[in-house]
Amino acid sequence: MKKLAILAIVGVAVAQPVIDPPFADRLFPYVRYGEVWTGTPAVIKDATIPNTLVVYGLKEEPEVVALAGRIAYYLGQWTEDIGFTAEDVRQSRMPELLVSDQRVKSMDYQNLIVVGTNNDIVRELGLSFEKPTIRLVQKEGKNILVVGGASKEQVIQAGRYLADVRLNFKAGAYKTFFSFVALRGHLEKGEFDTALRLVRSPVGLSACGKNMALAGPMVAQWGDDLKAVVRHRNAILYNELPKAIEAKDKEKAINLWKDAMATCYQCHQGVNVPQVRRFKPTESIHIKHQQIAESFGLVKVVGAEKSCIACHAGPTTIRGYK
Repeated sequence: MKKLAILAIVGVAVAQPVIDPPFADRLFPYVRYGEVWTGTPAVIKDATIPNTLVVYGLKEEPEVVALAGRIAYYLGQWTEDIGFTAEDVRQSRMPELLVSDQRVKSMDYQNLIVVGTNNDIVRELGLSFEKPTIRLVQKEGKNILVVGGASKEQVIQAGRYLADVRLNFKAGAYKTFFSFVALRGHLEKGEFDTALRLVRSPVGLSACGKNMALAGPMVAQWGDDLKAVVRHRNAILYNELPKAIEAKDKEKAINLWKDAMATCYQCHQGVNVPQVRRFKPTESIHIKHQQIAESFGLVKVVGAEKSCIACHAGPTTIRGYK
């Protein structure tokens, strides 16, 4: 039986609900990459945009509707735009994110987050809950993540976990991850001022501070070996590496970057310490790091294969979800 995970969020203990199937809350395709601001000179082709609708029942309790808004808010923290274009503005329309169970019936969608049980979707699926639960249901090729419970209070408990813990953590994790890859590119090109800003930006490498705070209670229960890895990593990223960047010491900065990546691998892949991440990340979301590396010329084409040895070599040979 799984241990109950307790995370301290803004002074309030948030218990992990039942996750069915395991890791469904981590592997749901919350975001995708697409073109935004089409029809303007500033068009972006690979912005992070929502890949799901957040649904509430028209007859749902006000607190549950507010919770659906909270989940949409944290999804917004992760994404870069909702996905609108100049044509959307001309047509007086915007992509929707938070919709009712009645409105969603007329919409084309692939993924839904359904908040609460007092709605037509949960009734049509024939679902019932005995505990605070986040359940993934697949129907007719669609992914439906239901935030449920036996009472309003249980629904709110499950929903706060999804918003305050899971989506909050993912927003920080991916901003950190992609910034870490971009940091290597800036170091390779000798762009030290940009690199230092990226380290210290709250939406750059320092976005990891959010994850460190969220993971604090969990880290406190780790063994000394894992704690030592975390201390070493923090010393590199927030002390030694910024000093090397300020000194414009390219060789030292890149070597420190590699050392930091090795500590990430220790926890994620279980290198000489217990493995912390026990699931393979969603490839469609994770893959953007390769595009970032390619933009800096870090990925080489060797024959018919792409070589990623600039980053994935020695102790970091394993390539994520491969």
